[in-house]
Amino acid sequence: MNEQACWTSHPHEWQPLLDTWAREYAERMTLHAWPQYGGEAVRGLTIAAPGRTADQTPFRLLVTVPHAHEPGCTAACVDLASQLLTGRHRDGTPGDVDGERVLARAQITLIPDTNAQGRARSPERCWDGSQGDNDLFLKVAFGIAADGERFGRYPEWRFSEHTPRQVGIVYEQLDADRYVEPNTHRESTHSRAIDDLWARYQFTHHLDMHQHEGDEAIHLPADFDDQAPEAQSRLMDWAHRFIAAWQAAGAAPRPEPYVAYRGQPRQQFFKDYWRGRCSGTLRLVSEVRNNRHTRTGEPTPLAHQLRMCLTVLTTTLGLAEDR
Repeated sequence: MNEQACWTSHPHEWQPLLDTWAREYAERMTLHAWPQYGGEAVRGLTIAAPGRTADQTPFRLLVTVPHAHEPGCTAACVDLASQLLTGRHRDGTPGDVDGERVLARAQITLIPDTNAQGRARSPERCWDGSQGDNDLFLKVAFGIAADGERFGRYPEWRFSEHTPRQVGIVYEQLDADRYVEPNTHRESTHSRAIDDLWARYQFTHHLDMHQHEGDEAIHLPADFDDQAPEAQSRLMDWAHRFIAAWQAAGAAPRPEPYVAYRGQPRQQFFKDYWRGRCSGTLRLVSEVRNNRHTRTGEPTPLAHQLRMCLTVLTTTLGLAEDR
């Protein structure tokens, strides 16, 4: 596989592929779309065996990518869709996923970028560390405040109150003055898409894909400690499969999954965000390296990002065999 040729991350690069695939594989895929303020649209697809409904499918997976500065996840989702539908990677080489075998037991919904508005503003297709250090990278992600420092991280904020020098690409603009972070605000397109799709498909699994500047890692849901022992066991099994697969692929992930922000106010914030939503769905967050490693300053090549993001997806598809 030529990772450079498989990489598609901006909306104009990959969204037209959905229309092509919809014409060629109409019996296997369903298109989804949600308009955003300013004219962009969040788009995605559901891939399933012809004629099979969601309630006839034991493994129903939703994959979402909410952050515009984490494009490796988008590239991996698009390449997986190509493998499932065409049998090939985006570069035309044979795929690593047996689509017929997967779809015999699984239904896959991919929303490769739930903030197309933010990604369309991104100055880079891939953040591999060659463009600058992490401070510069995160100023693009979160913005530049009025005083020239990195802008803060808020579930919701108003331009009229903060007047930043530069709006970060992580934020989605909801109206002329209001911005939100997609995975922390219920009015975001990311959030609305999850609610719409869950009502339709009632997913068994939800993978939220992210990237950060450290080693590969898995976040357990904020409410992990409150879940039933059976759900905890299944989540830990899924998480440890990721870690083993990353190790086999040559990465050095954190050896154990963990609850991010445990004991901090932000943990309760995420508990509140998910309360009453997607009952019965197992949720995990994956983190693949991006830009420069926080400890070593080492750049993260595009090839590493795509391989490790694809490893997350293919490992998750392996769960379908257990259903």
